[in-house]
Amino acid sequence: MLTLLVFVLLAVIILPALIVIPQSFTSLNYFTYPIPEFVMKWYDKFWENSEWVVGLTRSLVIAVIAAVIATVIGTLAAVAMQKLNFRGKGLFMGLMISPMVIPVVIIGVALYSTFSKIGLTNSFAGLVLAHTLLAIPMVFVTMSSGLGGVNSNLELAAMSMGSTPIGAFFKVVLPTVKPSLVSSILFSFVTSLDEVAASLFISGADTKTLPLVMWERLNTYMDPTIAVAATYLIILTLGTYIVKEIIDSRTKKIY
Repeated sequence: MLTLLVFVLLAVIILPALIVIPQSFTSLNYFTYPIPEFVMKWYDKFWENSEWVVGLTRSLVIAVIAAVIATVIGTLAAVAMQKLNFRGKGLFMGLMISPMVIPVVIIGVALYSTFSKIGLTNSFAGLVLAHTLLAIPMVFVTMSSGLGGVNSNLELAAMSMGSTPIGAFFKVVLPTVKPSLVSSILFSFVTSLDEVAASLFISGADTKTLPLVMWERLNTYMDPTIAVAATYLIILTLGTYIVKEIIDSRTKKIY
Protein backbone atom coordinates (compact mmCIF):
# COMPACT_ATOMS: atom_id res chain seq x y z
CA MET A 1 0.00 0.00 0.00
CA LEU A 2 2.81 2.37 0.90
CA THR A 3 4.65 1.53 -2.34
CA LEU A 4 1.51 2.28 -4.36
CA LEU A 5 1.10 5.60 -2.57
CA VAL A 6 4.69 6.55 -3.36
CA PHE A 7 4.21 5.75 -7.06
CA VAL A 8 0.99 7.78 -7.17
CA LEU A 9 2.74 10.77 -5.58
CA LEU A 10 5.64 10.48 -8.00
CA ALA A 11 3.22 10.31 -10.92
CA VAL A 12 1.43 13.45 -9.73
CA ILE A 13 4.77 15.27 -9.45
CA ILE A 14 6.48 14.01 -12.62
CA LEU A 15 3.71 13.54 -15.20
CA PRO A 16 2.87 17.26 -15.64
CA ALA A 17 6.51 17.86 -16.58
CA LEU A 18 6.65 14.86 -18.93
CA ILE A 19 3.60 16.11 -20.84
CA VAL A 20 5.85 18.84 -22.26
CA ILE A 21 8.13 16.35 -24.01
CA PRO A 22 5.70 15.24 -26.77
CA GLN A 23 5.03 18.91 -27.59
CA SER A 24 8.67 19.27 -28.64
CA PHE A 25 7.93 16.91 -31.56
CA THR A 26 4.81 18.65 -32.85
CA SER A 27 4.58 19.69 -36.49
CA LEU A 28 2.58 22.80 -35.59
CA ASN A 29 3.83 26.23 -34.51
CA TYR A 30 1.80 26.14 -31.30
CA PHE A 31 0.93 23.75 -28.50
CA THR A 32 -2.06 21.46 -28.87
CA TYR A 33 -3.21 17.93 -28.19
CA PRO A 34 -3.44 15.56 -29.93
CA ILE A 35 -0.26 16.14 -31.91
CA PRO A 36 -1.02 15.77 -35.63
CA GLU A 37 2.46 14.62 -36.63
CA PHE A 38 5.75 13.94 -34.87
CA VAL A 39 8.72 15.79 -36.40
CA MET A 40 12.21 16.86 -35.32
CA LYS A 41 12.22 20.34 -36.83
CA TRP A 42 12.04 22.15 -33.47
CA TYR A 43 15.17 20.35 -32.31
CA ASP A 44 16.91 21.54 -35.47
CA LYS A 45 15.71 25.09 -34.79
CA PHE A 46 17.01 24.85 -31.23
CA TRP A 47 20.54 23.97 -32.34
CA GLU A 48 20.45 26.48 -35.19
CA ASN A 49 19.69 29.33 -32.79
CA SER A 50 22.84 30.55 -31.06
CA GLU A 51 20.87 32.06 -28.17
CA TRP A 52 19.51 28.65 -27.17
CA VAL A 53 22.85 26.88 -27.63
CA VAL A 54 24.83 29.50 -25.73
CA GLY A 55 22.22 29.52 -22.96
CA LEU A 56 22.41 25.73 -22.58
CA THR A 57 26.21 25.73 -22.63
CA ARG A 58 26.40 28.56 -20.10
CA SER A 59 23.92 26.79 -17.81
CA LEU A 60 25.96 23.58 -17.86
CA VAL A 61 29.27 25.34 -17.21
CA ILE A 62 27.85 27.43 -14.36
CA ALA A 63 26.15 24.37 -12.85
CA VAL A 64 29.39 22.36 -12.84
CA ILE A 65 31.46 25.17 -11.31
CA ALA A 66 28.79 26.06 -8.74
CA ALA A 67 28.39 22.39 -7.78
CA VAL A 68 32.12 21.99 -7.15
CA ILE A 69 32.45 25.20 -5.10
CA ALA A 70 29.25 24.55 -3.14
CA THR A 71 30.34 20.99 -2.35
CA VAL A 72 33.69 22.16 -0.98
CA ILE A 73 32.19 24.96 1.14
CA GLY A 74 29.20 22.92 2.31
CA THR A 75 31.37 19.94 3.24
CA LEU A 76 33.80 22.10 5.23
CA ALA A 77 30.87 23.71 7.05
CA ALA A 78 29.37 20.31 7.83
CA VAL A 79 32.71 19.09 9.17
CA ALA A 80 32.98 22.19 11.35
CA MET A 81 29.52 21.52 12.76
CA GLN A 82 30.41 17.90 13.51
CA LYS A 83 33.94 18.33 14.87
CA LEU A 84 34.10 21.75 16.52
CA ASN A 85 32.44 23.34 19.51
CA PHE A 86 32.19 27.10 19.28
CA ARG A 87 29.94 29.94 20.31
CA GLY A 88 27.09 30.70 17.97
CA LYS A 89 27.00 27.17 16.58
CA GLY A 90 23.22 27.30 16.28
CA LEU A 91 23.40 30.66 14.53
CA PHE A 92 26.03 29.29 12.15
CA MET A 93 23.79 26.38 11.25
CA GLY A 94 20.86 28.72 10.70
CA LEU A 95 22.92 30.88 8.35
CA MET A 96 24.05 27.85 6.37
CA ILE A 97 20.52 26.66 5.68
CA SER A 98 18.95 30.12 5.38
CA PRO A 99 19.00 30.16 1.53
CA MET A 100 16.66 27.16 1.69
CA VAL A 101 14.01 28.94 3.79
CA ILE A 102 14.31 32.55 2.61
CA PRO A 103 12.20 33.21 -0.52
CA VAL A 104 14.42 33.21 -3.60
CA VAL A 105 13.01 36.56 -4.73
CA ILE A 106 14.31 38.18 -1.54
CA ILE A 107 17.70 36.56 -2.10
CA GLY A 108 17.67 37.86 -5.66
CA VAL A 109 16.96 41.42 -4.53
CA ALA A 110 19.72 41.19 -1.91
CA LEU A 111 22.19 39.83 -4.45
CA TYR A 112 21.34 42.56 -6.93
CA SER A 113 21.77 45.25 -4.28
CA THR A 114 25.17 43.82 -3.33
CA PHE A 115 26.51 42.77 -6.73
CA SER A 116 25.56 46.04 -8.43
CA LYS A 117 27.90 47.91 -6.10
CA ILE A 118 30.90 45.70 -6.91
CA GLY A 119 30.31 45.18 -10.61
CA LEU A 120 29.11 41.57 -10.52
CA THR A 121 25.74 42.06 -12.21
CA ASN A 122 25.54 40.80 -15.78
CA SER A 123 28.68 38.75 -15.19
CA PHE A 124 29.57 35.09 -15.31
CA ALA A 125 31.22 35.29 -11.89
CA GLY A 126 28.09 36.84 -10.37
CA LEU A 127 25.91 34.01 -11.62
CA VAL A 128 28.36 31.41 -10.32
CA LEU A 129 28.40 33.03 -6.88
CA ALA A 130 24.60 33.32 -6.78
CA HIS A 131 24.07 29.69 -7.80
CA THR A 132 26.73 28.56 -5.35
CA LEU A 133 24.97 30.39 -2.53
CA LEU A 134 21.69 28.66 -3.34
CA ALA A 135 23.34 25.23 -3.61
CA ILE A 136 25.39 25.33 -0.39
CA PRO A 137 22.46 24.45 1.93
CA MET A 138 21.79 21.27 -0.08
CA VAL A 139 25.39 20.19 0.45
CA PHE A 140 25.44 21.23 4.09
CA VAL A 141 22.32 19.25 5.00
CA THR A 142 23.32 16.18 2.97
CA MET A 143 26.90 16.05 4.26
CA SER A 144 25.85 16.75 7.86
CA SER A 145 23.57 13.72 7.66
CA GLY A 146 26.32 11.59 6.13
CA LEU A 147 29.00 12.67 8.59
CA GLY A 148 26.62 12.07 11.49
CA GLY A 149 26.59 8.38 10.63
CA VAL A 150 30.37 7.96 10.57
CA ASN A 151 31.90 6.00 13.42
CA SER A 152 34.41 8.38 15.02
CA ASN A 153 36.47 5.39 16.20
CA LEU A 154 37.54 4.75 12.61
CA GLU A 155 39.10 8.19 12.41
CA LEU A 156 40.76 7.77 15.81
CA ALA A 157 42.15 4.39 14.74
CA ALA A 158 43.67 5.95 11.62
CA MET A 159 45.33 8.69 13.66
CA SER A 160 46.63 6.16 16.20
CA MET A 161 48.39 4.45 13.30
CA GLY A 162 50.24 7.63 12.35
CA SER A 163 47.81 9.44 10.10
CA THR A 164 47.24 13.17 10.49
CA PRO A 165 43.70 14.46 11.16
CA ILE A 166 43.51 15.73 7.57
CA GLY A 167 44.87 12.45 6.24
CA ALA A 168 42.38 10.47 8.31
CA PHE A 169 39.55 12.59 6.95
CA PHE A 170 40.51 12.04 3.30
CA LYS A 171 41.48 8.37 3.68
CA VAL A 172 38.80 7.17 6.10
CA VAL A 173 35.92 9.61 6.56
CA LEU A 174 35.48 10.86 2.98
CA PRO A 175 35.31 7.36 1.41
CA THR A 176 32.73 6.41 4.05
CA VAL A 177 30.46 9.32 3.14
CA LYS A 178 30.99 8.93 -0.61
CA PRO A 179 27.23 8.47 -1.30
CA SER A 180 26.48 11.72 0.53
CA LEU A 181 29.29 13.48 -1.33
CA VAL A 182 28.03 12.32 -4.71
CA SER A 183 24.47 13.30 -3.77
CA SER A 184 25.70 16.75 -2.73
CA ILE A 185 27.42 17.33 -6.07
CA LEU A 186 24.43 16.16 -8.09
CA PHE A 187 21.86 18.08 -6.03
CA SER A 188 23.98 21.22 -6.37
CA PHE A 189 24.23 20.69 -10.11
CA VAL A 190 20.45 20.37 -10.49
CA THR A 191 19.81 23.36 -8.20
CA SER A 192 22.01 25.55 -10.38
CA LEU A 193 20.77 24.12 -13.68
CA ASP A 194 17.11 24.92 -12.96
CA GLU A 195 17.62 28.24 -11.16
CA VAL A 196 15.81 31.23 -12.64
CA ALA A 197 14.36 33.50 -9.92
CA ALA A 198 17.60 34.88 -8.45
CA SER A 199 19.28 34.90 -11.86
CA LEU A 200 16.66 37.30 -13.18
CA PHE A 201 17.98 40.00 -10.85
CA ILE A 202 21.69 39.71 -11.63
CA SER A 203 21.94 38.47 -15.21
CA GLY A 204 21.94 40.57 -18.34
CA ALA A 205 21.95 40.35 -22.11
CA ASP A 206 25.40 38.74 -22.12
CA THR A 207 24.86 36.22 -19.31
CA LYS A 208 21.51 34.54 -19.98
CA THR A 209 21.24 30.92 -18.89
CA LEU A 210 18.86 28.46 -20.56
CA PRO A 211 16.03 28.97 -18.03
CA LEU A 212 16.34 32.74 -18.54
CA VAL A 213 16.13 32.37 -22.32
CA MET A 214 12.99 30.27 -21.79
CA TRP A 215 11.57 32.95 -19.50
CA GLU A 216 12.12 35.66 -22.10
CA ARG A 217 10.54 33.58 -24.85
CA LEU A 218 7.50 32.89 -22.66
CA ASN A 219 7.02 36.65 -22.34
CA THR A 220 7.60 37.49 -26.01
CA TYR A 221 7.10 34.81 -28.65
CA MET A 222 6.33 31.25 -27.62
CA ASP A 223 6.81 28.32 -29.97
CA PRO A 224 7.61 24.59 -29.45
CA THR A 225 11.33 25.39 -29.24
CA ILE A 226 10.62 26.16 -25.59
CA ALA A 227 9.36 22.59 -25.22
CA VAL A 228 12.67 21.39 -26.64
CA ALA A 229 14.60 23.41 -24.05
CA ALA A 230 12.31 22.10 -21.31
CA THR A 231 12.88 18.56 -22.56
CA TYR A 232 16.64 18.95 -22.29
CA LEU A 233 16.31 20.29 -18.74
CA ILE A 234 14.02 17.39 -17.80
CA ILE A 235 16.42 14.84 -19.27
CA LEU A 236 19.41 16.39 -17.49
CA THR A 237 17.53 16.53 -14.18
CA LEU A 238 16.16 12.99 -14.35
CA GLY A 239 19.51 11.75 -15.64
CA THR A 240 21.23 13.27 -12.62
CA TYR A 241 18.95 11.42 -10.21
CA ILE A 242 19.36 8.16 -12.15
CA VAL A 243 23.15 8.50 -11.90
CA LYS A 244 22.78 9.10 -8.17
CA GLU A 245 20.69 5.94 -7.74
CA ILE A 246 23.18 3.87 -9.76
CA ILE A 247 26.11 5.11 -7.67
CA ASP A 248 24.18 4.53 -4.43
CA SER A 249 23.29 0.96 -5.42
CA ARG A 250 26.88 0.14 -6.38
CA THR A 251 28.16 1.64 -3.13
CA LYS A 252 25.73 -0.50 -1.10
CA LYS A 253 26.95 -3.63 -2.90
CA ILE A 254 30.57 -2.77 -2.10
CA TYR A 255 29.84 -2.19 1.61
